[in-house]
Amino acid sequence: MARAPFTCRRTASAVIALATGLTGLTLSPGSAHAQDGAQDSAQVHAPEIIVTAQFREQRLQDTPIAITATSGDQLAAKSVDSVTDLTAIAPNVNLSEATGLNGSAVQAYIRGIGQNDSSFALEPGVGIYIDDVYYGTTFGAILDLNDLDRVEVLRGPQGTLSGKNSIGGSIKLFSRKPDEVSDGFVEATTGSYGRIDLRASAGFTIADGLYARISGVSKHTDGFFKLYDYGCLNPDSGIAPTVGGGDCQTGTEGGVDVQGGRLALRYAPVGSSLEINLIGDYAMNKSEQVATKLIYANSNDTRSYDAADPMGGVPFDSRFLTGPKSYSSYANYASGGNYTTIFGTPLQVAPGTFDTSPQSTAKSWGVAGTVDFKLTDFLAVKSITAYREASGTSGIDLDGSPLSVLVQEFDYEHAQFTQELRLSGQVGTLVDFTVGGYYYDADDNIAGRSLIPTAMFDFVQDDPISNRSVSAFAHSEFHLTPDLNVIAGIRYTDDKKTYQFTRRNPDGTLPSGIPLTTNFLVAGLDGEVGLFKGTRTDYRLGVNYRFMPELMVYAQIATGYKGGGINPRPYTPDQIVPFDPETLTTYEAGFKSDLLNNRVRFNGTFFFNRYKDLQINRYFCPESVSPTCSQPANAGDADVWGLEAELFAEPIDNLTIDGAMGYLNFDYTRVDPTTFVEEDMVAPFNPSWQLSAGMQYKAQLGDGIGTLTPRVDWTYQSSFYFNSVNNPDNQIGSRSLFNLRLTYASDDETWQVSTGITNLFDKFYYTGVSENVQNYGVNTGSVGRPREWFLSVRRAF
Repeated sequence: MARAPFTCRRTASAVIALATGLTGLTLSPGSAHAQDGAQDSAQVHAPEIIVTAQFREQRLQDTPIAITATSGDQLAAKSVDSVTDLTAIAPNVNLSEATGLNGSAVQAYIRGIGQNDSSFALEPGVGIYIDDVYYGTTFGAILDLNDLDRVEVLRGPQGTLSGKNSIGGSIKLFSRKPDEVSDGFVEATTGSYGRIDLRASAGFTIADGLYARISGVSKHTDGFFKLYDYGCLNPDSGIAPTVGGGDCQTGTEGGVDVQGGRLALRYAPVGSSLEINLIGDYAMNKSEQVATKLIYANSNDTRSYDAADPMGGVPFDSRFLTGPKSYSSYANYASGGNYTTIFGTPLQVAPGTFDTSPQSTAKSWGVAGTVDFKLTDFLAVKSITAYREASGTSGIDLDGSPLSVLVQEFDYEHAQFTQELRLSGQVGTLVDFTVGGYYYDADDNIAGRSLIPTAMFDFVQDDPISNRSVSAFAHSEFHLTPDLNVIAGIRYTDDKKTYQFTRRNPDGTLPSGIPLTTNFLVAGLDGEVGLFKGTRTDYRLGVNYRFMPELMVYAQIATGYKGGGINPRPYTPDQIVPFDPETLTTYEAGFKSDLLNNRVRFNGTFFFNRYKDLQINRYFCPESVSPTCSQPANAGDADVWGLEAELFAEPIDNLTIDGAMGYLNFDYTRVDPTTFVEEDMVAPFNPSWQLSAGMQYKAQLGDGIGTLTPRVDWTYQSSFYFNSVNNPDNQIGSRSLFNLRLTYASDDETWQVSTGITNLFDKFYYTGVSENVQNYGVNTGSVGRPREWFLSVRRAF
């Protein structure tokens, strides 16, 4: 394992040397070096984007970190309209809708580091920011990308460059700022499964120096995944039907129902040293539960059942599987039936005592105020104050069958206040610096009911969680020569988290604790409180050098961490245990280049991660009174190295090609055997390869007629494991997906008509699994969307 990083360092050096050589072909010996990367002698064909990843405005090609930046117009051209679609634009980025167990949440991973559990007791491994405001949970983070100025995806630890510590990286969404230009658009889209989307935005001037922008979105798509009544389709099965006649369909999953709006006000008088931005937003997501399919069912594989009689004489087995590539299941989201428990005792649950629905809602709103004040020509202060709330409900039928082996319904509530203060300045031409402080305070609650009859669980919970983080940071860039810069940054963080447990019988009484009675295992949990405290210092050291206007190289070392906490899902009191923070040290080298008279932009990165105390989830705890568990734990240490490359080319006018490549190589160097992780396993969400490519040609139809732009996009992701203890049941297969889009635009671009197809070849694939064969003999998978067509009309003004 020790030899691999050095091999890749040689590879990275060779790539940089190649880029240098290629660039040299386009330069004359007298080419002038320029710190700002300005290129006056040739047209820049690649789109120029200004980013603020280092607290100041810089060209993307001048920013010495691994960052992908894309404008709102580019996102629309690639049919990217949600956070989860960003997987298609950046290397080693894996974003998807979370499994149903986690409610309306996003699974966000960068370079194999992230979080797939939406519990408020756990920190996201990837920070999501909305106009520089950190969103402190994965719940409710499936955000719509409407009326954006740009998206910045930063890879690697961002402790010294972001408001909150983010060990894996950051995704930053920046909405269009109001300005003196009065413009806007209205867009309507229709498509498969009754799709009706409406989007609109308008900016206008209220008075000199006072501007406003308002935008809104409404999206509706019917569910593509059908739910059937097993008893209706199989009248002799011994399972009573719940519907009669017709096609025995009870509902759907995968439907979309989202409405949202944003109002932005900006005060920026010409010549003033003061700028104030106020933003308020609201979103209501009443979408259906993520499409979930039963993949495997076999009660003989688990101790949790009497194999012959798990419920009413009906074994839990392959009879409840639908076709391997059919978009359907027999989930009924209801309790009821006769069960044989883990202890061999009978348990009867009255039909209809606990019914939920295939819906996963999230309502969120927030307000933010940003004040920029220029104290002198070389010193400025920025204050970012924000408050956000999110709440929702999720209904879960985790077994995907009519037997109701595990049915749950949870209510989520999240409220956060953040305050960031920065002082930025310059010391002549020698130093750019920023110092600041950050405060994060969140109050959360998870309430609901869990029904696991075979384990004699039928309890309600109402758990408050608090999370407070205070930090101070400093970042500086020393310009030693016009082409050579040294970067140094540091951050100190103090964290405190508490989790209070409430476990009651559904009638509000306390569990008795008498063996073999319902909920006796959770007796003693009610009123218990878990506490975690910790401090951490992170740093960044880097150097970058611009060999010529067309080529910059950089190298850095940076650290990051994800805070520890308390197990939020104990089955018994002895499972209220803490877990430690996970930490990361990243060594990174890369280059940014513009080649062949600026017709080719090619950026590359090599990184090597020292990963310590990886946080994973245990599902088997033999040391506990209840061996069944769902417990965060620290699995061990790992070395991870990888490569990233991004390409943009315009070989001839109006023909553009873009692509990205990401490679990951994961090796455990130490494992904790009590987690059942083995050294030859791989951490979740670590696909070896991620590739994407797109091509479009903008054809002029004639004077006054307009343009026609066909575009094709391809993404590939190799297989990866969803659970820390790898087995074939939790391996997500590789996939290639293709999208087509054809856009007509009028000469003045006021009218635009687009049509296209996503998942062109109707690939059936899974985005995640909830595999628990050992404890419950069940495995369900979250199904990706099938082939869909769309047609949209946009009018700009």
